[in-house]
Amino acid sequence: MKIVLATGGTGGHLFPALEVAKVLRKKGHELFFLGSFGLGTNPIEQNGFIFRELNARGLNSLKINHLFSFLVRMLRATFRSWNYLKKIKPDAIAGFGGYGAFPVILAAIFLRYPILIHEQNVVPGRANRVLAHFVWKIAVSFQQSRFYFRRQTILTGCPTRFLKTDFDKKEILKNFSLEENKTTILVFGGSQGSQRINETFIQTAEGLRKDLNFQVVHIAGQRDTASLREEYLKLKIPFALFSFLEHMEYAYTLADLVISRAGASTITEIDMFQKPAILIPYPYAHGHQRENALVLTQTQSVQLIEEKDLTTEKLKEKILFLVKMEKKDGEGYNNIYISDAAERLASEIENCQRKRICERHGKNNRFVSSRNV
Repeated sequence: MKIVLATGGTGGHLFPALEVAKVLRKKGHELFFLGSFGLGTNPIEQNGFIFRELNARGLNSLKINHLFSFLVRMLRATFRSWNYLKKIKPDAIAGFGGYGAFPVILAAIFLRYPILIHEQNVVPGRANRVLAHFVWKIAVSFQQSRFYFRRQTILTGCPTRFLKTDFDKKEILKNFSLEENKTTILVFGGSQGSQRINETFIQTAEGLRKDLNFQVVHIAGQRDTASLREEYLKLKIPFALFSFLEHMEYAYTLADLVISRAGASTITEIDMFQKPAILIPYPYAHGHQRENALVLTQTQSVQLIEEKDLTTEKLKEKILFLVKMEKKDGEGYNNIYISDAAERLASEIENCQRKRICERHGKNNRFVSSRNV
């Protein structure tokens, strides 16, 4: 089978698509990535997949000139998608969200290809709500998402980049140049980092030293790495600092506490590793991350801070609360992690083609029967 995966370039959309692509490749299928990837092409190239960039852009303002530019780019991206799909002639198409996926799925609808869309977040975006009326299948990461779709959905979970494995914690500490017998705090703001989280945490760390013997694993994003390194050296706090960390499973293994955004993949990973966490949802994502966070904030093990309320005092208070709290195993988690999410999605994509074949076969049978009557 030829299969097209449509996605944007942020980690929350791209990494689930990559995991599904790896499963499909093992099954012998031919994979193509279409979308607007921005800086996200490296993971695609490193994994040896073919991709085509559409150069679509999101809508950042409702001003007339921005809206006009957005519509023009989307029309061009849809036209390019149409041409690419006509050349590839895929057997099935899977959309993983983001503005880069929308023109591909739109073109595929007009070309009447079998389509599956995967919604990573609890609350679907406007694009997926519209597209859901025209696609063949809707897969969701969270049970709560079923409420937002009128049609039947398939619960597959959100594919992650790694499996939960018993790693040698001492070896990882050594590789990260960190120490034993210290509370390890993992800080990150999504695949591209968060300047607000970076700045607030480093300011909090200075006052936190008096109350807690801790060290930090910090994934900061490209922009803030150099300045944060200087700050940690001044504070003399043990740290492992990365602009991006490919093997996040190592960081989760070390973490006694996680401070992060609340993307769908992050929520799944925190649940997977059952870590106490402070979630700071990205405020400019139409409330999606806040709804994701609420899936885990049913008990005290996972705390929520809105970015508008994020201060050094509140962050310090939450950190000390979670560190001192005696947490029972599994408390505060909903077991939303599905270990075979990528395999489930791959099977559903394959089933789109099987359904198409069955429908064609059925139509042919009805045609032959009517001629014979």
